[in-house]
Amino acid sequence: MVEIEFSVMEGEPGRSNPLLPLLEAFKKQYSIQVKLTGIPWDVGRAEVAKFGIFGQGPDISSIGTTWVGSLASMRALHPFTAQEIRALGGAEAFFESSWRAGLLPNDPTPWAIPWLADITVIYYWKDALEKAGITDARTAFSTEETLVETLEKLRASGYTYPLALTTIHTPVILHEAAHWVWSAGGDFISADGQRVVFNRPDAMQGFKNYFSLQRFISPESLGVIPRGDLFNIGKAAIHFGGPWLGTVARYQHPEWGDRLGIAPVPGVTFAGGSSFVIWQYTRHPAEAFELVRFLSSQPTRIPASPHDQGLPTRCTALDMPSAENDIFHRTYLQSIQTSRSFPSIRLWGSMEDKLIAEISNIWAELFANPDQDLDECLHKHFDPLARRLDNTLGN
Repeated sequence: MVEIEFSVMEGEPGRSNPLLPLLEAFKKQYSIQVKLTGIPWDVGRAEVAKFGIFGQGPDISSIGTTWVGSLASMRALHPFTAQEIRALGGAEAFFESSWRAGLLPNDPTPWAIPWLADITVIYYWKDALEKAGITDARTAFSTEETLVETLEKLRASGYTYPLALTTIHTPVILHEAAHWVWSAGGDFISADGQRVVFNRPDAMQGFKNYFSLQRFISPESLGVIPRGDLFNIGKAAIHFGGPWLGTVARYQHPEWGDRLGIAPVPGVTFAGGSSFVIWQYTRHPAEAFELVRFLSSQPTRIPASPHDQGLPTRCTALDMPSAENDIFHRTYLQSIQTSRSFPSIRLWGSMEDKLIAEISNIWAELFANPDQDLDECLHKHFDPLARRLDNTLGN
């Protein structure tokens, strides 16, 4: 019996074990043994890069969507053929933002197949909005302007710091900032992937809108208390976050009752998650693809996997009963349809790391000196970074 190795990202050791019954069912159906290897998210990108660099490791992996570009550019991945894509139902079977995360710029070749989606939405406490005199949550979060108005009303009603937003060095900080950059018409890199554009006027306006929210955010978010905890314990009334609150936490906290509300981020939001890749060095590409097809064809549900709170990436999720009956599920799926992924380019991983560091540095500086000129502060940080990254890109 052929054995293949499958590596997955997991938040903590053993978290991937709920996949074992699925892999046992795959073994019985296809006579292919699967060795499951879990990799912690916090070291994931470095560990996964070693597979491509040294040409050895698992046959198939589930990796962060933003890692695909660098691995595909170094030709470490097996390109999926047109026949394989048809066997999966075609590109149109997947949500566009998830599908595009597996493509390089100006290259129709799929290097990754979507599996789990992560999406940023707005959570809020219904009783907090009611206390502030806000009766229509849809209007309260319909635009960035109404979001700021809502935050002002909440502050006037007694919430000194009503917004829970990420301000520390973690990938989520860029996921959240991306919304404001994109909503202002900006971007991080040019369409051809040759030049950074995050310090151009439209992107800088987006960053200005984003950092202007500092007056609504508790200094405790700098690391004393995680921003999610500030929301969970009621110190904040609004929280930007992923699916975990609606897929796991609301069941863990029955005391919340129906207090927890959800709304889409106004405009475009970030979509991430994880995708399947087959390594170029594998001696079992056909067997690895059968595992991709098997796991990708599991019934759509939320959460999409027994080991992760991620969302389904197939459009058939829109036909689930819960898409109609559960406001959380419905909002996630609506948001995926209007979301964007980061560009799949060779150096995105390095760019992402540097942007995350710079954004967190700016937050720390603004909290230390909130009266400084914001434009000057942003250019001081982003202009030198843009020059360094353009040099790296060869410009």
